Amino acid sequence: MRKSRAATFRPILFLLCLAALMLLLFAGQKVLFMAFNAPTYGKGITIADWVQVVWHGLRLDLVSVCYLMVVPMVVVAAAAYRKHSRLRKWLTWWYVPAALAVTLAFAADMVLYHYWGAKLDVADMVYARNPKEMLASLSTGALALAIGGLVLLIGLTVALLRWVTPKESARMKRPILYSLLTVVLLAADLVGMRGGIEESTANPGYAYYSDKKFLNHAALNPFFNVLSSMSKSENLAEAFRSMTEEEVALLTDKVYWSLPDIADTLLNSRRPDIVLVVWEGGGSLMTDSVRVAPRLSELKREGVFFSNCYANNFRTDRGLVSLLNGWPALPTTSVMKMSGRCGKLPSLARQLGRVGYHTAFYYGGDIDFTNMRGYLYETGYDQVVGSEGYAALPSDSKWGVHDHHFLRLENQVLPPSPFFATYLTLSSHEPWEVPSHRLENAQANSFAYADSCIGAFVDQLRASPMWDNLLLIIVPDHGVACNGVSVADIRAAHIPMLWLGGAVRQTCTIDCLMNQSDLAATLMAQMGLSGEEFCFSRNVTSKGYQPTVVMHAFKNGFNLMDTTGCSQFECLNNEVIALRQPHSPEMTPLAKALIQRTYSATSF
Repeated sequence: MRKSRAATFRPILFLLCLAALMLLLFAGQKVLFMAFNAPTYGKGITIADWVQVVWHGLRLDLVSVCYLMVVPMVVVAAAAYRKHSRLRKWLTWWYVPAALAVTLAFAADMVLYHYWGAKLDVADMVYARNPKEMLASLSTGALALAIGGLVLLIGLTVALLRWVTPKESARMKRPILYSLLTVVLLAADLVGMRGGIEESTANPGYAYYSDKKFLNHAALNPFFNVLSSMSKSENLAEAFRSMTEEEVALLTDKVYWSLPDIADTLLNSRRPDIVLVVWEGGGSLMTDSVRVAPRLSELKREGVFFSNCYANNFRTDRGLVSLLNGWPALPTTSVMKMSGRCGKLPSLARQLGRVGYHTAFYYGGDIDFTNMRGYLYETGYDQVVGSEGYAALPSDSKWGVHDHHFLRLENQVLPPSPFFATYLTLSSHEPWEVPSHRLENAQANSFAYADSCIGAFVDQLRASPMWDNLLLIIVPDHGVACNGVSVADIRAAHIPMLWLGGAVRQTCTIDCLMNQSDLAATLMAQMGLSGEEFCFSRNVTSKGYQPTVVMHAFKNGFNLMDTTGCSQFECLNNEVIALRQPHSPEMTPLAKALIQRTYSATSF
């Protein structure tokens, strides 16, 4: 009888050892995550913080292990009825895909966090549809190192899991008893997958314990976070609802309003030809430097310079929507990827098309990345040209055609006048590989190169007959993270916006606080057109413009800033949480109201 009981409990012991090994692997991932990202985000953390991260992440690690243990439990239960079972061989068929999923989630999370300062979730999986563009941010050496490291981690994980697994499993003398035990274990495992017996189910908030965002993110299991995000509701109308519509209107009407009148006419023509140059990542942290961007520094003195402008977002797909549609960026999703909603957005291209403008969009890269082509046509562009339109030009960048080829008038076919032509540059992007080498720092050098290309493009336009009636607008799609400043920092959101051309009546600097999404209503007012449909865009040249706040979204969070300071918030489980004490008491309810209004409006 004792031998039979011992034989019964040996598989139980194996399952416990397997679960313990998985927990150790998750703990090791946290250590690697912190070691990789602490130099950028973890300044001032102590040894005690490292221990706390592992400890507070344990609860979601256990939930993740429960998900991964279902198959081993079923396989071990089935083995109890067979005379001899090749347990290790059978389970290896599960270990390989499980190790692949867990390791890919960890590796992608660890690396992307370096750039985004935010955790990986299922929304990021859309980039996997375009592997060429997704990997273009990595140099060849970094890509080889990443692939090698990933293969090594997956192989090591599978080897360890096989190591604790018995090669064979003998048939149980009392399989029914073992089956009952397995049912009990599976029931406990299902409770563990839920996160316990409490009313609330397992969610990312289980790992949050600190006022330091990096420590909370380090504790959050990336595999669980991806699984959890799969169940998030796509019903934007119900997202982040915390107050009545009347309460939302009372708080947000002071932020967004429609004032068509203008304090000063910036243009000498109501129907200029318009060229909008969207500078990839051209944030002020880089482009304010005369050493990095000497041409932009010169051009600021030749036109209308908006010196206190902030990006609404941290990525190109969000930035284009803010610029071209006057729409705020959403912290948890991208409107550009929502094909059914793109055509319902207010649109500069559509609005200008109604008054006779021909509209075109030019990009030297993959125009289908993140549904860009579909979005542009849906929002009213007549002509959309991607890399296929520049096939005769050297494609010497991982992203496509370098800017010194792309920004040349002889390489463009402009639509008839009056026209609205948008150019999206691409060279000032990771891995910062450009054909000129003026500066030692690779990132700064790529921006110096882009600055020279944009400057040369301005010179070409100035020398052309179209200059006299041209409005040239230069503005980035988003800011830039550099010198230890992350994309979640409001300093990274500061961007230049410059209006040039013969259609500009006078040189001046406008220093009022504004978002890049305010371009739409401001341009419409200067052209004598209605900007009423741009309900989230403000005419900053209005006599009554009183800037209250600007909003900058990063991944799963956002900043609200006014003239007195900045507050930062995180979006978690349909709730808005202040990451630190707001600089004024009114900021938290205002943040909740703005997010509710934005998501409700985007639900259409």
